[in-house]
Amino acid sequence: MKKLLLPMLSALVAGFTPMAASAQNNLTTVQQVGDSNQATDQQTGSRNAITVTQAGYLNTATATQVGIQNSIAQNQNDRIGRATATQLGVQNSIEQVQTFSGNFSGNRASATQTGILNAIRQQQRGGGQVTATQVGNSNEALQQQVSRVSQATILQVGNNNKAEQQQQGPGSTATLTSIGNRNTSYQAQNDINQQAAGTQIGNGNRLRQQQSFSDNTAIATQTGNRNTVEQQQSGSLGEATIEQSGNDNKAYQTQSGASTYENKAYIDQDNNQGLAIQQQTGILNKAATYQGASNESSTVVQNGRENLTVVHQNHP
Repeated sequence: MKKLLLPMLSALVAGFTPMAASAQNNLTTVQQVGDSNQATDQQTGSRNAITVTQAGYLNTATATQVGIQNSIAQNQNDRIGRATATQLGVQNSIEQVQTFSGNFSGNRASATQTGILNAIRQQQRGGGQVTATQVGNSNEALQQQVSRVSQATILQVGNNNKAEQQQQGPGSTATLTSIGNRNTSYQAQNDINQQAAGTQIGNGNRLRQQQSFSDNTAIATQTGNRNTVEQQQSGSLGEATIEQSGNDNKAYQTQSGASTYENKAYIDQDNNQGLAIQQQTGILNKAATYQGASNESSTVVQNGRENLTVVHQNHP
């Protein structure tokens, strides 16, 4: 394997710290074009591969691998971007891509994996901040940002969890936390100033949040097993909250339609095998559903302005 610091490369690269590797079959490729770039790579094990490509201004890339058959690829293009990837285990793969296409960009990307067979992929174009942390086995995390000043965070602790985040538009925040096994979560944010938070504690839970237009807030908390949450917001200034405690519950919230804004929806399920549906179209509507016993079903549909609906089913 050729050494990284060739005489010709040292003239083009400033501030490069060479890799420290042990064992055998490690492969590192670093290309830096620009000023004030830094790359620090450490590999311990065998058949590891790190690829770092930086072109532009004040970029920093740090990658650490412990185990076998790990692969980290970090690509940064211009402005103030920082990428940090840490892997501990077997056959992990992290890919982080940051690009700059105009205006001021201060991208940050950080990925941490502990376990085996994990995969993280992060892409940024603009000025976002992305963080993904996985502890366990066979987890997958995907984050994509096409925006400015947005933040996306994924934390997965357990086995066989899958999380995906997509952001298009400035000023949005997306957070996913999954503790357990076989949980799936998806967040999609379009336009500006969206807030989405999803928490899964248990096994086999499913969470989906979609937001468009502006200034919407979606919060979902799942505690138990095999629960399902779907939240769709395609208006402005909407608030949607779902809390599930139990097993096999299903909750659906939809805020959409022309001239739909400032609606509030809340679902609280403290039961098993419950079904709660809320649909809101219009302005300043409020809906709240409370379920406290098993096998209960409720549907609330609001069309118009300033409607109030409260449903209690065996719930204090």
